[in-house]
Amino acid sequence: MFVVNIILDIPLRHGYSYLSEQELLRGTRVQVELRGRAQVGFVLNCMDSAEFNEYPLAKLKPILSISADNLSIPNDVWELCNFAANYYHHPLGNSLFCAIPTLLRKTTEPTANFNQTKFYQLINHEAKLRGSKQLNLFTEFQHTAILSYKQIQVILAAKPDKLIAQWIEKQIIHETPAPSAASVVQALTLNEEQQLVVTAIASNFNTFHVGLLYGITGSGKTEVFLHLIQKVLHQQQQVLVIVPEINLTPQLQSRFEQRFPAAKISLINSEIAEKARFHAWMAAKSGQSNIILGTRLSVFTPLHNIGLIIVDEEHDDSLKQNDGLRYHARDLAVWRAKQRNIPILLASATPSLESLYNYKLGKYSLYKLTERAIQAAELPQIELINLQHYHVNHAGICQPALDKLHECLERKELALVFINRRGYAPVITCYECGWVSQCRNCSTNMVYHHEKRQLKCHHCAYQITVPPVCPTCHNQYLHTIGHGTQKLEEFLQQQFASAKIKRVDRDSTNSKSAWQDIYHQIAAQEIDILVGTQMLAKGHDFPRLTLVIGLNLDNALFSYDFRASEDMFNILTQVAGRAGRADKAGLVLLQTNYPDHPVYQFLQQHDFNGFINHTLRERQLNKLPPFCFYALIKLSSLMEAHLKQAMHDLFTQAKLLAHPEVWLFAPVPAVMYKSHNRFRGQMLISSQQRNKLHHYLKVLENELNELKGVSVAIDVDPLEV
Repeated sequence: MFVVNIILDIPLRHGYSYLSEQELLRGTRVQVELRGRAQVGFVLNCMDSAEFNEYPLAKLKPILSISADNLSIPNDVWELCNFAANYYHHPLGNSLFCAIPTLLRKTTEPTANFNQTKFYQLINHEAKLRGSKQLNLFTEFQHTAILSYKQIQVILAAKPDKLIAQWIEKQIIHETPAPSAASVVQALTLNEEQQLVVTAIASNFNTFHVGLLYGITGSGKTEVFLHLIQKVLHQQQQVLVIVPEINLTPQLQSRFEQRFPAAKISLINSEIAEKARFHAWMAAKSGQSNIILGTRLSVFTPLHNIGLIIVDEEHDDSLKQNDGLRYHARDLAVWRAKQRNIPILLASATPSLESLYNYKLGKYSLYKLTERAIQAAELPQIELINLQHYHVNHAGICQPALDKLHECLERKELALVFINRRGYAPVITCYECGWVSQCRNCSTNMVYHHEKRQLKCHHCAYQITVPPVCPTCHNQYLHTIGHGTQKLEEFLQQQFASAKIKRVDRDSTNSKSAWQDIYHQIAAQEIDILVGTQMLAKGHDFPRLTLVIGLNLDNALFSYDFRASEDMFNILTQVAGRAGRADKAGLVLLQTNYPDHPVYQFLQQHDFNGFINHTLRERQLNKLPPFCFYALIKLSSLMEAHLKQAMHDLFTQAKLLAHPEVWLFAPVPAVMYKSHNRFRGQMLISSQQRNKLHHYLKVLENELNELKGVSVAIDVDPLEV
């Protein structure tokens, strides 16, 4: 008989003990009874019952069932979750269950089905065929000889089963073994800088090595990825590619499928169906998948034989989880690369200050791509429109910008109008009494959405129909304040009646196929003007795009957040980088009231190094990250009085604990004081030594459990303070 310590999905630092008739390995999936119902758990450790003396064995319940071996959590994923739990001061159980697919958390035991992709080879080069689709397919076979089932399906734009069967019967094609996953189609020739990066990273295969790839927008970072992936696949190893947002996956997936038609590519993100994520997870674990492409949660994917990790847009805030286990996927990916003794490539046109500082400390190697990959392409010209000299209309755009937009349309080129805000207009107000459309659950205003005549909170999702009169004074004339994507789209459609305009924001791209549809429309030249938020700024490649206009940009220059100027510089660099990526010159117009601000001056000169050095000096002078380390203790409560008392008690107790070389800042209300009907506060803790900070947090954790009437969370390395 054995005593097994089981980790469950509950917010406790320890597991529960159960009896087992057989010895079980760490990570084994089991079902146990807890509080009268069956729950899924995973084995932490196992000991002979004779060695167990905490309490009588008669008090222990038996394990209800043991799952198949292939459903266990592998050692490397367990170690990663254990590290994450310790570093981010989060319960191990919650960390483990965050890492696995939903189907593995349910009591019904899932089964994995791997559908092998079939491949077909042309054997009759003289076949006589009719019909445009059949002729197109035959031509493609003559070019490449071997095609996969999926490739045939794409060419025919229909299920190909019937046609494949007919062609096999007529001996036009036959089924053939899968070619090597490393087989490539139409690989491009690298320029000198790209080749140096590929050679340097490849020379560090099977060795822990962090490469920071700083490549200007349009410099061909993706082509570097593709060449490295080919080398890894040639070694029969897997590649994990992490991107910050789901909308970046369709274009990258398409590039991977075109280049590596024989490779199995698995997608892992929060929007794919539960079953699809489970199958992708299992395919990666078994080694069936060659390339794993996913968002931040893919960092926890079990990998049978990983050879390389790539983190694209490594600076992006979306790589940080903001609830539950508040992990940063980039940092966990670096830890995992070290754990597996493999190289990792962190890529960005605007690397984070933290990563650049690690390069200065000698921890990372820096690689640069300073030229655009297409020889005729140049960095766009950036012009600042001083709004002190020009009037802005009700949609937020001035006449010089409209004039350039008109010229762009005359040339039949693509334009992007960027506004960092959703909704028709941020708020509705009453000029008579001053009423504003504030959310009842959050200390923020509700946004007016014109299409549905609704007010929506972009934080808690509470929504109502626009009131016919002011709820306070019953004035029937309500007004909109501010500018948003819907209002801008409506204005531009009136201004340029014949132009095809596409709005791209969270509201217009909430379906799974939305991004694919947008790419197809742009490729077919069915869009003249893109109107959107920062979703459009990241990683997209639109060759026809020659004009970018930036609106409502100044808000971030004077933010409470010390990272605001860095975020602003990054997003504008990314937005500007969408222009002039092919053989046509690009122009970027930025509307601002502060053209002399350093962010705009560095941006106009494309001087990333100057901006980084300027910002690092500021951070060092003020003892801000990366020259120190932060943690936030976050409190929230349904009752404001409970929150205030807990903030007082927390600070009182925190000061009593020994904290050499650790600085405590008095608790303050959160910037958004009320969210989801909960009042929120936070206490900042800082230290110039990471180990000192974590030692103090470990001691403080025990005191946090004593706070009454509040929920408590620890956020290590927070992105917003």
